[in-house]
Amino acid sequence: MNRITLFSYKLINIEEIFDEITENTCFLTNTDVINRIKDDSTFEEVFQRYKFFDISLMMTGDFERVDIWIGTLLFFVQKFIDYQKNNKKDMFIIVDKRFAGTIYTNLPYFFSGIESLEIELGIDKKRITNIVDLDPESFVAIQEFMQKRLFGNNGFKKRLYEELSKFRRFNYIGERRIFSVFLSGPSGIGKTETAWLLHEALAPGEKHIKINLGNYSESNALSSLIGSPRGYIGSSKGELSDKIESSKSTIILIDEFEKASKEIHNFFLELLSDGYFTDSLGREFDLDKYIVVFTSNLPKNRIKSVISPELWSRFDLKYEMSPLSTDEKNDYVKYKMDYYAEKVKDAYKLDGDYDLTFDCGVIDVNEFNNLRRLNRELETIVSYKIAEMGL
Repeated sequence: MNRITLFSYKLINIEEIFDEITENTCFLTNTDVINRIKDDSTFEEVFQRYKFFDISLMMTGDFERVDIWIGTLLFFVQKFIDYQKNNKKDMFIIVDKRFAGTIYTNLPYFFSGIESLEIELGIDKKRITNIVDLDPESFVAIQEFMQKRLFGNNGFKKRLYEELSKFRRFNYIGERRIFSVFLSGPSGIGKTETAWLLHEALAPGEKHIKINLGNYSESNALSSLIGSPRGYIGSSKGELSDKIESSKSTIILIDEFEKASKEIHNFFLELLSDGYFTDSLGREFDLDKYIVVFTSNLPKNRIKSVISPELWSRFDLKYEMSPLSTDEKNDYVKYKMDYYAEKVKDAYKLDGDYDLTFDCGVIDVNEFNNLRRLNRELETIVSYKIAEMGL
């Protein structure tokens, strides 16, 4: 028997996918197949009419209960393969990516593997959200974006660009899959901002992928991260796999890394080594071309007592970030005030008659080593100004 490919798609791409294939798609349920089995009817007329056959609805409910759907799916797949073989028609069985691994595991005799429907349709090529596939001009634009928006720590920005350039080259030749950054230092100096800016530059409008490991210090924390083992009572979904599944972003922020359990540290050691992980439902998440930013509020010299040498050596870029200088904080204030002025102008549809100059002279930037606190002070000034304008 000729095995076939199972094509999976992500729910976040559902509108783009079905804009292209809706008229050529048959959505199957278990009831549809069971009725045909009872009536001893064939699928020939359905196979003649459609090109794509979505079996996701057969998986709804408790899809881990294989006994519920395996018989009807087996019947349909056999009919599909026979028709395709005899008629040489270009047809596809497609499914929500959440179910693909379970189907393939239970029907390996019929499916040769799982491939991306988005890639087959060319949808993923419409927008690049990873650092590797950017053309040289766009990559330079990323550097300029980071240089303009990330304040202070110029040495880090230079190193980041150099290491990302190296990563692009080695990923292209198949030598490195994930780029990892470990940032340490006090709160509010740009560690998490680094991840958010990379996300904004590459995948604006997408959901952020952030995991705060301050809540992952218990011995069973790995279940919260990638899901509970099959058979356990409770949620089977993990926070990391769930967030990756629901976003096209290739930037992952792992915050407060030093607070995680040893089990979590070992998980990331494997992830950085292999470039992929498998969650509790058997779904494989390939993080090729992803950037993972790890942060810690501890100084670098204390971090080494928490993280094993094996894991420490896996980080591609390690940097201890420093508080901003007075000049850098003043530059930050000017940038944020210009930014807020544009936001207020656009939101309230203001013309040139309005004075959008914010008085920041009362702020002594040297009183603020944490940019979050400084930004709250700036927000207060902006709020008062909007109130004075009667808006």
